[in-house]
Amino acid sequence: MKAIVNPFEPWRPIDVPIPKPLNPGRPWRPSPPLRPTSKGAIPLAESIDPPATKRKRRCCGKNKCAERKAKKAQPSTDLQRVGEPKRSRVLPILFLLLGTLAIAGFSFFGGTHYFRVFVTLFAIFIGFFFGLWPNANRAWHARLRWMTAGLALAGVSAWFVPTLSGVNLWSAYRQVDELRTMQPGEVDEFLRSAADRHLLVQAFPSFALEVKSGEMAWLRRTVDEAISSADLRLDTRPRAAASDLQQLNVQLRGLEQFGTVRDELQSAIQRAERACAKADRRR
Repeated sequence: MKAIVNPFEPWRPIDVPIPKPLNPGRPWRPSPPLRPTSKGAIPLAESIDPPATKRKRRCCGKNKCAERKAKKAQPSTDLQRVGEPKRSRVLPILFLLLGTLAIAGFSFFGGTHYFRVFVTLFAIFIGFFFGLWPNANRAWHARLRWMTAGLALAGVSAWFVPTLSGVNLWSAYRQVDELRTMQPGEVDEFLRSAADRHLLVQAFPSFALEVKSGEMAWLRRTVDEAISSADLRLDTRPRAAASDLQQLNVQLRGLEQFGTVRDELQSAIQRAERACAKADRRR
């Protein structure tokens, strides 16, 4: 059987490969591979496959269709949780930081501050835990409010929560202010609050210097005022002046800082006694 000659190009040898013909209706589309029906037969035109018909989906019900449409309308969970891995890493860091602060607070303040340190750090934990919770759909300002509230509650707890000895930071500052403004000569009030100041120094050692300087200042003011008042009464009432100085000496003798004013007070007592002897000789 002879080979079929292309009637449009009879001069072309049959042995030369003939380029694939193009579809005249769609010249931009590449031609499919040639599938000759018989050996040596060359098709002169591109075969066009029939368009595929779309398969209709069977509806399972209105509720299921509505659920399927709602799922398509919702944004992807992967897009919603773009920032979640960072917040999920923040929580272990928060636990580690609070644990470090708890150990440092317990070791620095001592055993009487366990409850106070625990309440303060727990307030910080609550604020940052709900502020950085990864699964909560909250805006940034809502998270910031939670963290700010936690820090504010921690500040209030550190200021007003007492230690196991019953002293809090607010009462400590109040006692120091009362000591600074205490009037000279109020020996009974000074002696009555000495026990409270001792507990204050035990609970908050950082106030020891302020308490000591306040007691020294009050003792100096009291002795100076008593000596000045006694010197003014040496000529008129020497016995009353000597009695007041001796009573003050007895009251202040047990104080730790009494050694700083002992000599001045003894000198004033001796002057008052000499004034009493002089008044007796006049009589």
